[in-house]
Amino acid sequence: MPAPPPADGPVAVRISALDLSGSPRLTGCDADHVRALAEADPAGLPPIVVHRATMKVLDGVHRVQAAVLRGESEIRAELLCGPEKESFVHAVRANTAHGLPLSLEDRKAAALRILREYPHCSDRSLGDVAGLSARTIARLRRSTANGPRSNDGRLGRDGRVRPASTAEGRLRAGHLLREHPGASLRDVAHRAGISLGTAQDVSRRLRSGLDPLPDRLRADAAAVRGRPEAHARAAAPEAPRPPEGLAFLRQDPALRSSDAGRALIRLLSAHEAVLATGAGPASAAAVPPHCVPAAAEAARACARAWARFADELARREP
Repeated sequence: MPAPPPADGPVAVRISALDLSGSPRLTGCDADHVRALAEADPAGLPPIVVHRATMKVLDGVHRVQAAVLRGESEIRAELLCGPEKESFVHAVRANTAHGLPLSLEDRKAAALRILREYPHCSDRSLGDVAGLSARTIARLRRSTANGPRSNDGRLGRDGRVRPASTAEGRLRAGHLLREHPGASLRDVAHRAGISLGTAQDVSRRLRSGLDPLPDRLRADAAAVRGRPEAHARAAAPEAPRPPEGLAFLRQDPALRSSDAGRALIRLLSAHEAVLATGAGPASAAAVPPHCVPAAAEAARACARAWARFADELARREP
């Protein structure tokens, strides 16, 4: 979630020009808190924060009401630019971090609004803004199933895009471990698009005779595929196998005896990860947004080169 551009510095604004409807507080101001602020030294209070385009007060509604109670007509304010939805995120973050805390209902309502605007952001990053746990955000996200969603990936606090659920990656890892029980867990994690820790958990579950998916993730797997949960396990995607011809080429003495032949085997072997995972949504979600055009063009260039190679071989077929 982008932050609104920083203000130039506090300025005096007329209270009559302010719009107090920008606050995330559902029940309005707390009268006792307003009276306590009215008795405090105004110089010791921070400036309020206002969205410049709409003059909505994002942070400091209680300070505005206290200034009115003191009979003042102006108040110090920082004016923020940018879209109103970004400014609302700032308001929620500010009201959660200091002053009179937002109530639980206020924070949940604010989180639902931010979810509608930023469905691609991770549960943890949204929870940091609203002062809620990632698990609470996940429950709120599921409650908005008919609203905008982003199932391909989530933008985390560190700016990296990750798969929305580990369910698909766990299924791929389970398939790889069954097919290649001696495979390195680090390699399995890379091919499946999951963390090493998740791959280790999948391996432990398989050794214990359990499903790669914990109960809490089975619903996610069904939702990603758009199928009833009862069919989730039956619908587990089969990872494409490397073609039998690749094993034949590796063992053929005529090909292995030349530098060019060995180079071809190495090139084909390097693409086994693509063949094993199908280069699906998890791989695509791992590409940062600013790298998408370059990655797509590189993939297309590789595909064109291999297509020309295959066409040349086809012309040589007896």
